Amino acid sequence: MKNTVKPETERLCHDASALKEHIRTKLAAHTPQTHRFSDQKSTPAAVLFPLFFKDGQAYLLFTKRTETLEHHKGQIALPGGKWDKTDAHMLETALRETREEVGIAEKDIEILGQTDQFQSNTYFLITPFVGAFPYPYEFCVSEGEIERLIEVPLLHLLQDDIFEVKPFKKNGIIWQVHYYYYKQDTIWGVTGFLLSRFLSLIFDLDRPLNKPQVQK
Repeated sequence: MKNTVKPETERLCHDASALKEHIRTKLAAHTPQTHRFSDQKSTPAAVLFPLFFKDGQAYLLFTKRTETLEHHKGQIALPGGKWDKTDAHMLETALRETREEVGIAEKDIEILGQTDQFQSNTYFLITPFVGAFPYPYEFCVSEGEIERLIEVPLLHLLQDDIFEVKPFKKNGIIWQVHYYYYKQDTIWGVTGFLLSRFLSLIFDLDRPLNKPQVQK
């Protein structure tokens, strides 16, 4: 794999304090945007980008969803889910769902900021947050929802040659879907879009979200 990461970015990904401060600064200066493809009413949901350091470098934690779930079955995802009426706000949703899915307690997550909302093609309006947690951690995985956990080095996701954009058609709409490849896994769909926006905001990458096209 060819190294296409800037030296300063590589340094950040090996310095926990510097990276967390960098993320806080970037997101504090950014006004969150909402990316919609339809005016149809959507179900509010929230996810967490769980950041941790392992062997001296930054990682993100993803989940492999089981095949029995109603939405996005079998896909690679971020911990998260639907807003519940008992949740005071969307951050509480992200934290509660993360605890329920992978067992990371709210008190162990250091929130660094919020990225942009995105409307999925299953009509969820997803609010993403970024949070750091200590590692190693004693995870407690919800077996009905999560098949396994996937730890991906942040530097890997920043490489150009493991990323591509391909058209994907659903219900007469053509999406330019973002794909990330790591070992035997493919991160795509709504998680691919959320990941591209996160990387673009934090590291000034040019991975734009092109507006879906309605096929006539």
